[in-house]
Order: sequence, then structure tokens, then C-alpha cells
Amino acid sequence: MTAMEQSLAFGTHECRQWREAIFASLPSLRDDLAAGFVHVAKRYGNTAGNRWLRRQTRDLIEPSRVYRRFERIAGDLERGFLGIRGRGKTTIEGIQVGCAWLQSVEKRLGIGAFNCSHDDDALVRHAEAQARAVDDTRNQLIGSIAQHNRRLRLGLLPPARSAATPQGESVSAQARAMARAIAEARNPLTPPPAGIPLMAVFKWYRAPVMSLAVADELTLRRARARARQHGIVPPAPKSKTAYQVARLTCPNWWRRKLRRVAGERLEQVQREAYRVHAQAGIYCSNMTIERRRQQKVRNRTLLEAIEAINQHGQAYTLAELAELGLSNPDHRRAELMLRISDTESESRRLGHIGMFYTITAPSRFHPVNANPYTDRKGRERFHCRRNPKYDGSTPRDAQQHIQQVWARARAQFAREGIGVYGLRVVEPHHDGTPHWHLELFMAPDAEPRVTEILRSYAEDESPEELFDGRGQKTTARFDAKKIDYSRGTAAGYIAKYISKNINGEQFNRTGVENDGEDRYGVDLNSAAPRIEAWAAVWGIRQFQFVGLPSVTVWREVRRLTERQEQQLADWEAATRPAPTAAERFHAIRQAANAGQWDIFLRLMGGPNRPRKERPVRPWTVQRMDTDRDEFSHATGEVTSDIQARGRYGDPVSATWGLVACDHKGREAEYLTRVYRWEVRPKQRAAGAGSSGPGAAGAPWTCVNNCTGADFTPNEPDEKTLAEQVSRYREWITSPEMVAALEAAEIEAELVRNAPLNVGPVAHPEPEPDEFFPDGL
Repeated sequence: MTAMEQSLAFGTHECRQWREAIFASLPSLRDDLAAGFVHVAKRYGNTAGNRWLRRQTRDLIEPSRVYRRFERIAGDLERGFLGIRGRGKTTIEGIQVGCAWLQSVEKRLGIGAFNCSHDDDALVRHAEAQARAVDDTRNQLIGSIAQHNRRLRLGLLPPARSAATPQGESVSAQARAMARAIAEARNPLTPPPAGIPLMAVFKWYRAPVMSLAVADELTLRRARARARQHGIVPPAPKSKTAYQVARLTCPNWWRRKLRRVAGERLEQVQREAYRVHAQAGIYCSNMTIERRRQQKVRNRTLLEAIEAINQHGQAYTLAELAELGLSNPDHRRAELMLRISDTESESRRLGHIGMFYTITAPSRFHPVNANPYTDRKGRERFHCRRNPKYDGSTPRDAQQHIQQVWARARAQFAREGIGVYGLRVVEPHHDGTPHWHLELFMAPDAEPRVTEILRSYAEDESPEELFDGRGQKTTARFDAKKIDYSRGTAAGYIAKYISKNINGEQFNRTGVENDGEDRYGVDLNSAAPRIEAWAAVWGIRQFQFVGLPSVTVWREVRRLTERQEQQLADWEAATRPAPTAAERFHAIRQAANAGQWDIFLRLMGGPNRPRKERPVRPWTVQRMDTDRDEFSHATGEVTSDIQARGRYGDPVSATWGLVACDHKGREAEYLTRVYRWEVRPKQRAAGAGSSGPGAAGAPWTCVNNCTGADFTPNEPDEKTLAEQVSRYREWITSPEMVAALEAAEIEAELVRNAPLNVGPVAHPEPEPDEFFPDGL
């Protein structure tokens, strides 16, 4: 006999109906709840069983309802719920914890009418709706400026009041408190106390005049609240109101922010649902991999559809230009390996030693533990189980924790005058929790103190986790290794980590077993896309150099190749730089173009030198736009400002070149951006309007540039005209067109009667994409 059948033997008919209503509202949990009720009722009676059932089901929800709402990840949510439920001390405790988790998932993945698990088209529509709502709010406020100011001039506005918060726990108590405050407050009809002039008791308020600035401030206040309700950080409050409003009314801004929020929340739910670990989706979930693939397809399509043309008439698609820069993973990996290899060479010339440190976050950041074991074939495998110490932290939280550890260590280095330089690499554990690899170079006598400082800060939190069952201290939180140059170089130590975090391509070292696999036995070519998607969804910077010159100088000076010799000579003839500054610049340019980072590092002042003391720095200037119209059709303002403005109206700065400085402080500017690019939609292929052998070039405008346009009307003959009239009459008398015309007449009549207050007009129900939270 099932538990449901046994529960029918307890209580009266009304009790059974009451329990059946509870079981009907929780169909997927009814058997477990019925079993719990029967267990209590058998021992303590029907009344105690009913009290137990009411108390335990007070905060429960139906899991299948959440599964249906997020159908795309329903299987993952169900596995996560069952896993959480199985970890409870009792069945009912596990159900309660699982339902609480599903409630948090529903709250995080459902933002108003937007569902984070929907496809990208739904996200784009929701972003457009939010931007349109903010813009509509601003337009309504602007439209009411004249009415507000007219009422202000006529004295029809009520005085401004700062209403006090009503006191009381219940709504009735708050209403009574508000009524009492109104009754006790002085008003124009209240007689003044004896001996006090009538004018002395009046309070005068100055209502502000409504203007565009006031409308923007009111719009900004509501728009920032709307962004916070979506889990989006609003624009920086220190920026101008116009710049903030421009961002909050832009669909592209909302789209970018929503994509980031949706990606992070979906990935965090996958981690909590036990779908990110070595035995499932290693490093990140399969959903994040698919989302990242779709994003790359969208980006590639956009880059292929846009081309850039320079002043010499050379046209390239943005995809072709991107392949020439650091967007190409091969170029990015080659530059990183060159910089770390030559930094090692310079450190050995200076007599410094290299250390390799690994810093890991505490156990509370790890949702899954991986215990290694050896299978029957002698291969290392991992058994994954949930970590009971996990507190729900995200990889971004773990990254911020390690960043704080490093910040404290750097501050201590500065206080003690210790200089370190090298490379920092961030990569994930199998469950997506980041950890750091630091390859640092330093003076030999500074190594013990550097290791002690890093160890103390890394092991400061939860030191009890650092000991195993035998009481031996482990290196789970912090590990330090001295680079032995007799066994390999520093670049060899870090090469595998760089390859794993970019594209997985590397030259496997001879004699090193499983050099093409990571520590979990995954091929590097398969692990690299997952790590790249992990870093993209959490916004984590994977590589960062410490204590070395600006790489911007290195990249900018390499723009001046042998092809720009004449342009460089013409520039120096026009600007006449100081000879010593020019000599420094040319020496640095020669080393950079030869790919000698060690000499470049030496010429730039060596490691750990303040940036302001470097001989060359980037030259950043404010962009100018001389073709901009002085009259703004949007605001009606006339301005002579020629500063280039970005999409949101803020000034645009750009790097134009480099500034070289000699030992006397004399500076010389060098232009490195010798090409001027114009971005435009890609021209049609050959044979369809583009340039080709024996064909005329595509015109820059939408009309023919060779001859004038012919605006002479083309009169049809009588037969053609009769056919057109017949088709028009057939169309205008069709039922669909008649219904459309009637609807237009009704709408026009409602618009004409609205100012006359003829009566209320029924508004249609909003579409799902047009739903906005109350109060906005």
C-alpha cells in the first residue's frame, strides 16, 4: 500500500480534503509528503500529522513549475534539485533546501518579463523594450514641460511637501498615523495662536521651473532604478547626466549588459546544479560553450560585412584586419612567449632568479571536489563529489579574493622595497574556480622574504584546511617552486599554461609524458575553447605582466616598419625633435622591430621602473571632428565645438603615437598611426556593382555620379492605367482594408475626443516584451 493510500485512513473527510489540496499543489512531492505525514500520524495522531504537514509545506514550491519555465535547462535543474535533496539529513529537510534553491534560481533567471534561458533574439527584443521605455519616460517628461511651467506661472501647483514615513506595523496603523499627522498639521484654514501674525505661520515654497535638465534628471533617476532591477550596474554617477541618459536609452547598451548578466547567472546555476566538473562539463558548462560559439559567429558575420578603406584606396574587411592583430590566437601566443622568454634572458643577465608560485582560493569557493584515482589500465581518473563547504560564491568572487591577496602582498613588497617582475596567468580548476600561476623574477636575497609574504597572505584564511588526515601540511593553497635552469627555462615552465589558455597549440617537449594534455587528462586543443569561454563569460583577464614596460609602446613603435621610413623622415623634418630624444626613440624602434624584447626592456629603463620615468610613453590626444554640423537638429543648439564625440556624446580620446623624452626632460612626439581609415558597409561582389577588371567602380552615393538624375514622370498608357485603377478598387473594397480603415477612424475619433475628457479609453493589454516592472 502506498503512502497516499495509507494517509486516507487518518482523520475525517474534511481532513482528507485539506490534505488532498496540499498534495494537489505539490504533485511531484506528494508521495514523500504523504510518507512523512503517515509517519508522524502513526506515532502522535492525526492532529499532529496535520500540523507537521502544514508547517513543513509552508515554504515549498512545485519543482515542475520551475522546470517548465526554464525548459531549456530543465534537465540540469532537476538533477541539481535531486542532488541537493539527497544531501539532506532527512527527506523533508532535503526537499526544503532543494525548493529554496529552485526559488533562488527562479529569482535570478527571471528578470521581469525576461527569461535568461531564452535565446538571443528574445534578449535583443527585451533590450530594445527597456531602452524604448526609458526614452518614452523622457519624452513624456519633456512633453509636460510647457504645462508644468504654465501652471507654475498661474499659481496652480500645490506646495512641495516632504511627507513623513507613516509609523505602524500594519496598514491600518499606518493609515491612522497618517490621518493623525494630517489633522495635526497646520494649514491655511488653521487659526494662528494668539499674538502671532498670520503671515508668520505660512511657509513659502519655490517650485522649480521645468526644463530639459530637470527632465533628464528625473529620467535618469527612474532609468537607474530600472537597470538595478535587472541586476545591471548603472553608468558611473560621476559622468554627465546626458551621457548616462544616452547609454540608458541605447538598445545596444542594454543588450551588452543583459548578455553579460544572463551568461553569468546561467553559468552559476549550472555550477550549483553540479554540471561543471571533470566528469560533466569541465571548466564551464556545455550551454556556455554553445553561447560563446554563437557569439563568435555573430561577431565574425559582422566583421565580414564591414570594410575599412584608407587614404590610399586600399579596402579590407574588418575580419581580415583582425587576423593581422592580436585577435589571432597564434599572434597572441607568439607575443606572450617572446615577452616571457626575453624577460627571462634579461633577468639572468641581471643575476636574478625565477620562482613559480601557485595560489588557490579557499575551499568555500569550490562547488566540487575532485579526488584522483587510478583505473584498471593505470590511467589517472577523478572522482567528483559535492563540496559541503561551498557557500555559493562565483568564479568572479574567487578572482576578487585572490586579487586581494596579491594586492596585500604587493603593498608589503613596496613597504620593504622589494622588486619583483614577471607574468601572472589565471586558469580555472575543473569546476570553474580560478587559481593563479605567478612566474616572478627577483634578486636572490629577496626570494625567501617574497615567498614568506605570499604564503602568509595566501594561507591567512581557513588555515585548518591546509592539513591532511595525517596532520601533514599540504600545498593545496600555496605552492612555490624555484626554476632550475639546468632542467628547463622559465618559458618552458609557463608555455603549457599559455597554450592551454589560448588555443592549445604548442610544441610538445620530448621526454615529457602527456605534454599535450592538462592535469585532468583532457587534450589541450579541446580544453582551450572551454577555458576561453570560461574567461569570457566571467570577464577574467587571463594574462598580465608585472613590473615591465608598457606593451602599448612596444606595439605602437612596431607600426613604424621599413615601409614608413620616408614618412618618419618627413615627420622629423617637420617637427625637429631634440637629437637625444630622437636617438632614444630610434634605438627603441630598432629593438622592437627586430623582436628583441630584452633589449627593449633594457632601453626602457629595466624592470620595476615607474611608468612616468620611462623614456617613451603613449601619445594620447583628443579626437577632433571638423565635418560636424554646428546646428544640432536634436536639441536645436548651435555649437562651435569640434571635439569628436562618441556614440553617447562623451569626448573620444585616441592614441596617435609616442612621446620620447631625453635625460633633460625634452619631449618629442612621433606619429605612429600613419593610416586614416573610413569604415563602411562592404561593397557588393564583382559583377554586382563592385570594382573589377573592365568594370566601373561602385559609386560612393546611392545615385549615379556620372549623369544627373531624371525626375521626369513616366505616364502609363490607357490600358496599363485601367488595370492599375481596377486593382486599386479591388484592394480598397476588400474586407481586410475596410476593417483597417474603420479601426483608423475609431482611433482618430478617440484622439480628437481625448482632450475634451469624453470618457475613458480602453488600453490594450501589453505584449510580454512590453512589460515593465511597477514604479518605473
